[in-house]
Amino acid sequence: MEGEITTRYHVRRREFLNDDPALGESIIGMVQDTREMSDEEERACKWGTTQLELSDGCRWISLVLEMGDRAKRANSLRRINLLAEVINQVRNAIELEVESRDSRPHVFDLGEVAVA
Repeated sequence: MEGEITTRYHVRRREFLNDDPALGESIIGMVQDTREMSDEEERACKWGTTQLELSDGCRWISLVLEMGDRAKRANSLRRINLLAEVINQVRNAIELEVESRDSRPHVFDLGEVAVA
């Protein structure tokens, strides 16, 4: 396989979002590394793969993060930064809620209550 070009990625990852992968909730993130490609190779592969997909187990959200020209790259970077900002804010709020709810002994989790 001499001379074969191996595709390289900055990130190429799929994770299930639940402890039980059978539920199907997942995230896929992929950004191809085009730094070592020649100009001809880069044009042939349309600027490499850039992909972000989310699934709730039934539906998929696929974000098109275009990299074809300077304006599209700037817009893709703005969009992904905005997504990261909102996701981090939601994560921080959930952390506060978990701490608050876990500190209240009088609040029962109905999943832990046995019915006679």
